[in-house]
Amino acid sequence: MNEAPWPPDEDAAAPAQRLAVELTRAVLQAEKRSGRTLDRRELAGRLNVSTSSLYAYLNGTTLPGGVVFDALLDALGVPGAEAGRLATLRDEADAARRLRPTAARAQAARTPAAPTPRQLPLSHPVFVGRDAELARMDALRSPPDGRVTGGARVAVVEGTGGVGKTALALHWAHRAQTHFPDGQFYVDLRGYGGEAVVDPGEALHGFLQALGVTPAAVPTDTAVASGLLRTLLAGRRVLMVLDNARSTDQVRPLLPGDSGSVAVVTSRNRLDGLVVREGALRIALDVLPRYAARTLLERQTGAERVALEPREADELVDLCARLPLALSVAAARTAAAPPGSVGALVRELRRNRRPLELFGTQDADDDLRTVFHGSYALLPPPAARLFRLLGCHPGPEIDAMACAGLIGAPDPPTMLLDSLTAAYLVREHTPGRYTLHDLLRLYAVELLDSGPPEERRDATERMLRHYLDTARLADHHLEPWRPTTGETPGPAAGQPPIDDRAGATGWFEAELPSLQAVIAQAAATPGLEPYAWRLADACAVHLRRSGRRAQRAAVHALARDAADRASDDAARATATRRLADALSRLHRTEEALDLLYEALRTCRRLRDDEGVREARLSLVRVHASRGDPRRALPHARLALAMAERTGDLLALADGLTSVAQQWERLGEHTVALGHARRALDLYTRLGHLDGQAGILIGMGRAEQGLGRPDAAIGHYELSLDLDRALGDRYREAHALDHLADAHAELGRDKEATALRQEALGLFEELHHPDAEQVRARLRTAEDYPASGSRQHSP
Repeated sequence: MNEAPWPPDEDAAAPAQRLAVELTRAVLQAEKRSGRTLDRRELAGRLNVSTSSLYAYLNGTTLPGGVVFDALLDALGVPGAEAGRLATLRDEADAARRLRPTAARAQAARTPAAPTPRQLPLSHPVFVGRDAELARMDALRSPPDGRVTGGARVAVVEGTGGVGKTALALHWAHRAQTHFPDGQFYVDLRGYGGEAVVDPGEALHGFLQALGVTPAAVPTDTAVASGLLRTLLAGRRVLMVLDNARSTDQVRPLLPGDSGSVAVVTSRNRLDGLVVREGALRIALDVLPRYAARTLLERQTGAERVALEPREADELVDLCARLPLALSVAAARTAAAPPGSVGALVRELRRNRRPLELFGTQDADDDLRTVFHGSYALLPPPAARLFRLLGCHPGPEIDAMACAGLIGAPDPPTMLLDSLTAAYLVREHTPGRYTLHDLLRLYAVELLDSGPPEERRDATERMLRHYLDTARLADHHLEPWRPTTGETPGPAAGQPPIDDRAGATGWFEAELPSLQAVIAQAAATPGLEPYAWRLADACAVHLRRSGRRAQRAAVHALARDAADRASDDAARATATRRLADALSRLHRTEEALDLLYEALRTCRRLRDDEGVREARLSLVRVHASRGDPRRALPHARLALAMAERTGDLLALADGLTSVAQQWERLGEHTVALGHARRALDLYTRLGHLDGQAGILIGMGRAEQGLGRPDAAIGHYELSLDLDRALGDRYREAHALDHLADAHAELGRDKEATALRQEALGLFEELHHPDAEQVRARLRTAEDYPASGSRQHSP
């Protein structure tokens, strides 16, 4: 076959090395055309040569014979003109080989010692943060007890694309290289992106050559080559950086076996196998802390430039999601631009419909979209679909149940979520709850936008249906006594197991940010507006009890806007009334009154008697909060009269409570107690704990007004127990304050002070303006007026 090893004389070997470079380029071109990595074993079989011979041709250590060379060019699909040029180059290499056999033999006889490998690439000159991670890696240099046993120590630096894995690995490697005097090895395994993935055998070939093994002596079998590597490294202290690994199988043959050596592996995948079998130290990187992200931007852009636009710089840090790669690209865009470029980039990112385009570069390794695609493209199709559909979800995090809703599955898609977390495309920050940073979310949205429109629409509606069904179920458990239209809500497939008040409260607490976001999403999506006001209704009780006054107003304002866009007058009237109730808690009573009279007119026009009654009760609360019970009382009487005509027991109890409260505020305590006792009896019969708690406070105030503080304390304590059971922190604070009044009236100053301090703590947690009134009463004992002289917000 006219093949011969190439003599190692440098001048004679030059044509063969040029030929090897051209052959390697031809292989890469063939892989690019076919879209897959060429199997070297298969290619060697087609040429009827050994795999080791094929590697020797490609490395320039053996010159292929003419027949084999022509077959190789044909197999690689090299076009005619290019094939002719390569054939000429092969002939030149053959001629050079024949001219120098003596020199070749002499050179081959010499075996100079191989230099110590120093393969680490340059590390990034700007490196910030990661102190905790560096400290953990420092422990790899030597065990805590100083004794070295077992195999090599391994660290796996994992995380999403662009999070700075390679930067951390190389920064630490350069810092620690003096601890590894026998060499530092590096290989980019190209586990992601458009280039062919590096085969372990290929990486072993490079390592062994660096250790002085002649190419012809490198074993063709990967397992044998791996054993030879461990043999040569026995007793040595070396550092290996295995960058961009796709899998454990790609890495394992490359690991040194000696306990004095360390291997640092970086990957966008979770390499559980290395942790389980090799006991690798796992270092999972998240985005940078805010201070470190700001520092990185300053160092790469210039502290003076950032100081000129400090607010814009902070916003740019957020828009870059504190992802090191994004920050570096943004810094590169602004560093050479005129002053004011940071703000200009921020504005461009805000208004651009495809912001990831602004993080693009000519180098694929630094192009953010390309980096993300490298991980996404490796996902199984069902996991890729779930990742795309996460682009529908507007909230800061999502639980496994909502993911099931997104894809229309009856159960949480645990395996799909595990695929996404293993690829570091989502992060499970608490058990069962997932998040992804803003740039990955933008990438998911782009993927969704590039697909069929119905995919987004259907997934969004499934998600909204999941939240609505679950919110209604949770709301039912907050007020199980409240009549429901249709069947009582029950748990459905894909819903969390909510079966009591504590479970319902816990679900609302966890999901409120997402609920507010999906309500805004539904309100802005034509055809999906009803979800906005229905979700707002389902959230109303929890928002009121938990004292979230601003969120309550924001949610009902969204619901009102949605009903307005959908031209649904009935829904708009309900949302308007609920918004007015929320605004009155914010002491925006004039706005609340205008809205309530608007809702009242609409309900009359629609002949909605129930809506009219509810609007009147809301008017009572607003007038009472303004300290005007005389204007509140007529509305209370009209609401009571409407309830008496319908015979609705709950409506009757609410009407009696409303009338009783206004008589109490007007000083007619005996009349107030008469109405209140009837209301308490009805609420008790209905099992309405909320109503009982509310009317008991009114009864306590009336008893105090009649000079009976001991009786008042009994009512307040019962109300306090109910408020705590219901989780109504706002009314709990008022019950404590009223209890303090009653004890102060009896001369129990110590008890009164303790109760008042507890009430103040609650009001301050709720950021409620009533805190200032309570604080004032605590200052001096003479500032404790009787409870009947004070008015409180509804």
